[in-house]
Amino acid sequence: MAKKKPRPGGRRPHFRPTPSPEGLPDPRVMEGVIQQLNAQIQGLGEKPTPSAQAQSMMYRAFGELDEKRRARMAHDALAIDPDCADAFVLLAELTSGRKQRLDLYEKGVAAGERAIGREAFARNVGRFWGVVETRPYMRARLGLAIVLWELARREEAVQHLQELLRLNPQDNQGVRHTLAGYLLFLDRDEELARLLGKFDEDSASWAYTRALLTFRREGDTIDARRLLKTARKSNTHVPDYLLGNKMPSGKQPNHYTRGAESEALVYIDHCLAGWKDTAGAVPWLWANVKPKKKAETPEPRGPLGFVKKWLTTHLPLEEGVWQADFRRMPNWLRIGGEFVRPWIVLVTNPAHGYLLAHEMPLDQPPSALLWDTIMKAMQHPAAGTPHRPTEIQVPPGETWEALTRHFEEVGVRLVAKPDLPDLDEVFAGLYEHVGGPPRPAQIDIAGVTPALLGAFYDAAALFFRRTPWKKVGHEGALRVECDTFPGGPWFAVVMGQAGMTTGLALYDDLSGLQRVWRRDVIEDDEPINVSTALLYGEEWTMSVTDLDVAKHHGWPIAREDAYPKVIHTDSATEFRLAAARELNLLEACLRAIPDFVDRRRQDDATREEVTIPMASGPVNLALSWVQEQE
Repeated sequence: MAKKKPRPGGRRPHFRPTPSPEGLPDPRVMEGVIQQLNAQIQGLGEKPTPSAQAQSMMYRAFGELDEKRRARMAHDALAIDPDCADAFVLLAELTSGRKQRLDLYEKGVAAGERAIGREAFARNVGRFWGVVETRPYMRARLGLAIVLWELARREEAVQHLQELLRLNPQDNQGVRHTLAGYLLFLDRDEELARLLGKFDEDSASWAYTRALLTFRREGDTIDARRLLKTARKSNTHVPDYLLGNKMPSGKQPNHYTRGAESEALVYIDHCLAGWKDTAGAVPWLWANVKPKKKAETPEPRGPLGFVKKWLTTHLPLEEGVWQADFRRMPNWLRIGGEFVRPWIVLVTNPAHGYLLAHEMPLDQPPSALLWDTIMKAMQHPAAGTPHRPTEIQVPPGETWEALTRHFEEVGVRLVAKPDLPDLDEVFAGLYEHVGGPPRPAQIDIAGVTPALLGAFYDAAALFFRRTPWKKVGHEGALRVECDTFPGGPWFAVVMGQAGMTTGLALYDDLSGLQRVWRRDVIEDDEPINVSTALLYGEEWTMSVTDLDVAKHHGWPIAREDAYPKVIHTDSATEFRLAAARELNLLEACLRAIPDFVDRRRQDDATREEVTIPMASGPVNLALSWVQEQE
């Protein structure tokens, strides 16, 4: 049986996890038990009202494990009392469709208002949660705020959360944590600072958000580092998720414990996107949590006079030719938790096929290190006996030229040769042994020219700077039609709302995409039907060849973690780099979509035709939001 994995952008729970010991049932069940005991004490023998009967049924429904039975109980509660807000809340939690959930939560809020009565809002403001009858309404309104946020109706969502805090400043629901994440995402730092100041608490959510806000305002200051240190003490699990060392399962816990992994999962659910969206925040976090480096390697000594004298008097000079060079790794290596491209210094004896000495510095080696490496080959060779060769062949270059005189003083000729095929072969073998085969480069794909790829980089940087994911809901897709390119229509998904992945994916099958949206898990071997996707990432996610070409041409990069990588899937398991046609289509989408999402809300079914000027000529696109009934 195939394993299951969380689906991308998995649907969130529609009630706020509460701080309590792990393993407890839904907190609403405990609320029902307490209410039942109070009713027995205060009204023993009295017949319960219809609203009390319906609410009692809902408390039982929250503890029911069978979803179908829970839904039946909610409908039965509504038959008893049409104003049972918790029944709408539970039905919304059991519903996958966005519009259906929105409708149910809106009905729940309206039912709660009717059940409470308008005068109670003025009478109980400031202590709302303490009046137990208000709690179903509060739950419905929190659920409404969350689904509005997922539908990209962000301002409405924030207003609902702010009103909940006005009604109940003690915030028994934990609304402040959700609101803090939303304000982070929207870059409303002043409002966030005021919210943080209203609550004096030592939770991980507050501690990490304070540190991030200070970094946003001040950069890498002593205060920012101090706050981050305090945050790490409050919960050691959060950095692993922020740095991508661990991935969330996609399903939020019902409860969390302070300092535990469950608290970290709750925090990143709302605040991961804020961290990822803050330029430099993740590298800053990494710099402050990575393990201390070991002692630095000693500085190279270089050609000292007494060393040269010792060589001429103690090491024999034997007829022979060596070869030496230093080159940078063509692949990225993970060393000490960091991705780096070290340099390799090699000294070989091509006549015997010996590798005599090597070094792997992280930085470009100076002449002194090259000298020391060759001295090691002479005095302590990895193969053969210690001696001086009569000649050492190296590529032309100033770094080697600086050593010519010193080698002459020890009787060794340093000869510059532009071609060293034997040494090339040794380097190639070592590259593959250490780092694996080089990553394929986009520029090497047939039909992909520097002009085409440069235009794509420009579009990718523009798209990233426009941050369209801030205006798009969690499960929104655009229908893309284009006569210029065969195939289609395509369904474009803007990624970045949750902070897990940022970019743009083009699907060629709407039904497969909708299956992903409807389910919390998908089978490992189930195709997800992504046609082409742009994923933004750090420098180390890129092919070295593409990096070199981009730097040579000066192509724009929006941010140090926004290098554009494009993949194409021919099946669920076969990935390749995009062809020229696919790059052109993706570029057109990158240029058109930010303006479209600025103009059209997701519930707008209008089809809009646009013309995109591109280097290859104008491209006509037709864009429209995919509606839920599709």
